[in-house]
Amino acid sequence: MLLAAIFLCLVSVCIGGCGLKKTGAEKLRDLDYTVVGEQELPEELKAEIESRKAGDFKMTYLLDDALYIVRGFGMQETGGYSIQMQALYLAENAIYFEADLIGPENGAEVEKSVSYPYIVIKTERLTENVVFE
Repeated sequence: MLLAAIFLCLVSVCIGGCGLKKTGAEKLRDLDYTVVGEQELPEELKAEIESRKAGDFKMTYLLDDALYIVRGFGMQETGGYSIQMQALYLAENAIYFEADLIGPENGAEVEKSVSYPYIVIKTERLTENVVFE
């Protein structure tokens, strides 16, 4: 009986002309950012990255008027990777950060040691209450 009720609700939403809206995903504006090199990172942030680098992770770090956003791709068997920024934008209640791990190309000569690729970007600290996606 419960399954039938759930099914009817889903059917009525789909047929009824109204849809399910993904809240907070509509882009309000792009955010300016700078990619930060390891030598420019605050020591506390470096330590936190070091403790998380073996796994896939996302994190933010606030310092003064800056927001640092970090995306780590975890342990990789080789070197030769690069990271490409796709987007950084503000939505209604979140900052959306998209980056892709690229490489190494097939047949490319790569270092045979383990690597831990990550990217750190720095943007303005926002006054809005937002989450990081």
